[in-house]
Amino acid sequence: MLAAGLYRQERRWSPALVEQLRHLASMNGYALVVFDADGRRLSPPVSGVLVRSTVRLDGRSVGSIAIAQAGGEHMTADDHSLRGHLDRLHLLAGLLAIAIGLVVAAIAAPRLARPIRRLTQTARRIEHGDLDARAEVGGGAEIAGLGAAINTLAETLKREEDLRRNAATDIAHELRTPIGGILSRIEAAQDGIITDEQANLAAMHAEVLRLIGLVDDLGRLADAQRPGMLLTKSDVDLAALSRRRAAAFRDYFDANGIELVEDVVATTAFGDEQRLEQVLDNLLSNALRYTDSGGTVTVSVRPVGYEALLAVADTGMGISPEDLPHVFERFWRGDKSRSRATGGYGIGLAVVSELVHAHGGRTDVESVLGQGSTFSVRLPAADPLPS
Repeated sequence: MLAAGLYRQERRWSPALVEQLRHLASMNGYALVVFDADGRRLSPPVSGVLVRSTVRLDGRSVGSIAIAQAGGEHMTADDHSLRGHLDRLHLLAGLLAIAIGLVVAAIAAPRLARPIRRLTQTARRIEHGDLDARAEVGGGAEIAGLGAAINTLAETLKREEDLRRNAATDIAHELRTPIGGILSRIEAAQDGIITDEQANLAAMHAEVLRLIGLVDDLGRLADAQRPGMLLTKSDVDLAALSRRRAAAFRDYFDANGIELVEDVVATTAFGDEQRLEQVLDNLLSNALRYTDSGGTVTVSVRPVGYEALLAVADTGMGISPEDLPHVFERFWRGDKSRSRATGGYGIGLAVVSELVHAHGGRTDVESVLGQGSTFSVRLPAADPLPS
């Protein structure tokens, strides 16, 4: 022990020795009190003693030392000077760091704020209806990602707006044609121009049925877009459902000279039976509409892993590659004149997509122009099987 070594040199607790020990302790952040062998205190008292230790020399006690956290009263003038110097250095370093930080912030802030300002301006332009506005993608990865997301949103909104306008134009056209035909026939009958009243009534009846069909399609699309309020899910025998709906459509296919083939195995899906019938009805109607006489339409049902697969394949006119990504969009029709000739409004497949999505499933289409198309629906299976 240091105290014992120093005591050995002087053989007593001299004032110089006591002061030397106190100074060494203060340099390490402690205050020290020295007691002689009789327990008499040889240095000023301190508060908050942490530990007291006996000083032994050659096996006998020559005194003891108590140690506590140091207070400023035990520091020498040199210690005070050193501490003051260090405090000034710390303060200077802190002020320098703050100054450097302010300079860096002043330089970096405009560079960081500039891309955010551009994104804000773009977002406000989009908010005010400028759907052609695009953000300049730049800055860090996060800013660039945000800019790309805003651009994607703008493109989606523009596509939806274009689709809405086209849909409004198409619906107005579809409504105007039968309404104009009915009005002209009524006026002709009032003027006495038409002599065959039965034929005139039959023609007006056909136009009214066309209007009802359009309204019904619009109603089905509206229902499909809020499917969470409509679905009542349970285990559905998808094979039996497919056979039942195929039987209901068979006369229509036969009348058009189209062969309807069933490739169905036992499969149970989890969903709303009525809505799944609507899905298959729309797929069969679509295949019937776009398949010429002499063609074939095949309905397939089978389990695939944890899913139930329902597919309708036709040998019809097919879909061009550029039109393929849009077939499930509402009111979209690749060849409008041909669609009108076949009676399509671009709604049936949109209904299919909405209903399948509500079931937690997905739709897909594969097609070769001039050779036919295959529409596939994958639904959660009630009894999953290994694929």
